[in-house]
Amino acid sequence: MAGIVPGWPERVDAILFDAGGVLLDLDYAYLKRLIEARRVEVAVDELSRLEAVARREIHRQVANGGRVSEVWRDYFHVILGRVGVSGPDQDEIIDALWEAHQRFGLWTVPIPGAPETVVELSRRGYRLGVVSNAEGRVERDLESAGFGKRLETVVDSHVVGVEKPDPRIFGIALERLGVSAERAVFVGDLPAVDVEGARAAGLTPVLIDRHDLYPEADALRLRSIRELPACFADEAKPPAR
Repeated sequence: MAGIVPGWPERVDAILFDAGGVLLDLDYAYLKRLIEARRVEVAVDELSRLEAVARREIHRQVANGGRVSEVWRDYFHVILGRVGVSGPDQDEIIDALWEAHQRFGLWTVPIPGAPETVVELSRRGYRLGVVSNAEGRVERDLESAGFGKRLETVVDSHVVGVEKPDPRIFGIALERLGVSAERAVFVGDLPAVDVEGARAAGLTPVLIDRHDLYPEADALRLRSIRELPACFADEAKPPAR
């Protein structure tokens, strides 16, 4: 068996990951500096918790028919509003965040346990890649964070012109790897975007739910990416050709 989880494929050749929220975290230290410049005190741990709440709002909007690319500002409004930043200051901070994201990226900090997990799964022989709703720089951010040499492909929605949960974006990654959907797993952090999209494309979804926000999710749910290797056999079989 490829894994020890009931209902998983008999054989897994490839594991695909989301980037933000799974491999990379928002640069909370930078966001904290912008907020505290407006005389609002906030802890990094609180920003991490509120970022997960903001992602749940994205999940809700996408589940109701919205597009991920259209909720960027709403995402930050949720975080900033919860910490007590006023309306005008929120817009100034969000404009600064967008400029910073274009210049040097905001999702640049490796999530605890993610580098070790990727190294371990690569060591076991799994084909690894990323499928991300991003703004054109996610491959650079992953390279800078040290993931690049372990990933065979990075599919950025801005670059390919289609975004999750559209199943076509998963198909692009699978075609690049030469792996069939029934032999692939996708690891994400938003049910409406990642779980539903991966399942529609024929992949087996895994949900990383670090803040326990989705107990009702219809997928294997892990509280930490560190738990992922235990879901697989010790070694992958060579991919079918």
